[in-house]
Amino acid sequence: MLVRLMRENVLRGSGKRANAEGYRVGGKTGTAEKVVNGRYARHSLLNSFLSVFPTDDPQYVVLITLDEPQRVEATNYNSTAGVNAAPTVGKVVARIAPILGVPPKLGETASRFDAKRSATY
Repeated sequence: MLVRLMRENVLRGSGKRANAEGYRVGGKTGTAEKVVNGRYARHSLLNSFLSVFPTDDPQYVVLITLDEPQRVEATNYNSTAGVNAAPTVGKVVARIAPILGVPPKLGETASRFDAKRSATY
C-alpha cells in the first residue's frame, strides 16, 4: 500500500517531476525550514525526496537531499523539494536504472500500466 501511495505522489502529487519515463518511480517529498539561532528560518531550507523504483517490483531506493536549494524561476521562485529534489531523482533514476539492469517499460502509458498493476502493490 505504501509503495502505491508513493507512485501516486509521482503521478499526481508533489513528486510529479521525479517521473522517469518507463521506470515507474514512486516517492515522497520533504521540505523543512532549518533552525538558525533557535528559530525556524523561512528562507533556509533542507529538501529531500525519498524514492523507490520500479514500483511494481521495488528493488532500489534513491534519497536526494539538498541543503539550501536554489529557487526555481520557472515555478515562481519556489524552492520546495517538488521543484528541485524530485527532478534530481528522476534524472538519477534515468541514468542508473540501465546500469543496474532495470529495463524500461516503454510503450505503455503510466496510468494504464499503474492501473493494470494496482492490485499487486
